Amino acid sequence: MRKAFAALLIALACVALQASTQGPSPSANGSPVPDRLGLAVGNHFTVSFEGPKQSDLAERALESLDRAYWRVGDALNSYPADPVPVVLYTTEEFRDITRAPGWAAGAYDGTIRIPMRGALNQQAELDRVLAHEFAHALIRSLAPRNVPTWLNEGIAAALERESLAWALDRVQAAGGPAPLAALTRSFGSLNGLQAELAYATSALAARTLLDVNGGVAMSNLLRDLGHGEPLASAFEHRMNEPLDRFSDRFRSTY
Repeated sequence: MRKAFAALLIALACVALQASTQGPSPSANGSPVPDRLGLAVGNHFTVSFEGPKQSDLAERALESLDRAYWRVGDALNSYPADPVPVVLYTTEEFRDITRAPGWAAGAYDGTIRIPMRGALNQQAELDRVLAHEFAHALIRSLAPRNVPTWLNEGIAAALERESLAWALDRVQAAGGPAPLAALTRSFGSLNGLQAELAYATSALAARTLLDVNGGVAMSNLLRDLGHGEPLASAFEHRMNEPLDRFSDRFRSTY
């Protein structure tokens, strides 16, 4: 019995020694990722950041997120039940951890992940990115699965700022919107120009649906999809027209 107890103590000591000598956790490509050293806590969000240099930005991010919480939540008449975690990264850390394409300004995978990229001097851009990623968090709270990318990204892009002039300009420059049927999967493999058109098309489509049917209908559509209802039947039920007809009408409008 004493030998077994002694062996257990030795094993525990080895584990403790190994943990104390390990460096920071590796990222997806094996490079070390610094531990988060700071945490700013709000009513609806927790923002993790690397140290004192980012504390001011973390507070500004919390203020921006709180504004987005009410604006986006009001638009969809829905709010997340739980606080949303947010992590601020350097650009290099963000790329290492998220594997996001070079044009991505943020990511959401259950946690809002944002590369700073001088955002202290670009409050409007910080507001836009945080509102966009918060919209994704809200969408996932309504529908954890089965949302086509054009609808998911479209809602987020439509609600990230007041004006959609940027989307209209991009669609007109391309000679018209992309087909919604071609935008059901991730935009991650698209190049910069293709991604711009995909986001612009999606934003205009989502804005059209919100203007005609309202945020409650949109939230109910998302809930139906999250519960496993097929897109075609859920869309016709909540948006009051078949998806194919809407897609054709939408493309002809622009």
